[in-house]
Amino acid sequence: MQTTGIVLAAGKSRRLGRDKLSVIMPDGRALAAWTLEAALNSCLDQVVCVVRPEDGLEWLPLERLQASAYTYNPESRLRIALCRDYAGGMANSLHCGILTAMEYRPKGILILMADQPLITTDEINRIPAVLGLNPMCDYAAGTDDEGGKPPVAFRSHMFGPLLSLHGDEGARKLLRNPKYQGVHVPLPQESFWDADTEPQLQRILDYAEERMWREA
Repeated sequence: MQTTGIVLAAGKSRRLGRDKLSVIMPDGRALAAWTLEAALNSCLDQVVCVVRPEDGLEWLPLERLQASAYTYNPESRLRIALCRDYAGGMANSLHCGILTAMEYRPKGILILMADQPLITTDEINRIPAVLGLNPMCDYAAGTDDEGGKPPVAFRSHMFGPLLSLHGDEGARKLLRNPKYQGVHVPLPQESFWDADTEPQLQRILDYAEERMWREA
C-alpha cells in the first residue's frame, strides 16, 4: 500500500521552554533528526515534514536538506511543508501535512511526532504492514497498552475526517471514536516517549546513550 509519512515538527515547545527539535542527542544529531531519519529509512514512499515558517532547519542534516523539496517533486523523497497557521493548534499542522501528502495520491498516510526520537525504522514499518493485512480497518496505531496513539496509519478514505479536526484536536480523537475500526500494534514503551518537559527529555537522552552503547 503506497503510504506517505507525515512528521509533525511545527510545535512551539511551550512546555519545555526551548526548542526541543534542536536538542543534541548523544550521537551529535538533533532530536528531531532521529525521528526523521527513522522515517526516511523506512518503507514509506515519501515523507512530509511539517515545520513552522521561521524554522531555520538547523536540526536537519545538511545532506537531507539538500535532497529535500518545498514543492511537489515526485523524485524527492523528503518534502518540507510550511504550516503558516501552526499557532492555531495541532489540527492545523495535521491539515498542512495531509493536504501536502494528498498531492502524491497515496493509499494511506502514517503520522509521526517529531519529538518522539526513540521510534525505530522497524517499528515504523510495522504500522502500515499491519494495516495492509487488515483491509477492513480504517487505521493501525501503535500502542503501549494504553490505547492507540501515533505512530498511526490511516487509509485514504480517512483524510476527510482528519481534515475535519480543529484546534488542538489530533488524530487520537478519531482513534477513540467507535465509528472507526482500527487495529493496535504493540510497540516498546520508549517508542512513545516525548520531550515535553526537562525530566522527559533527560530520560530520552539517557536511554539513547544506553542504546548506543548496546549497539556499539
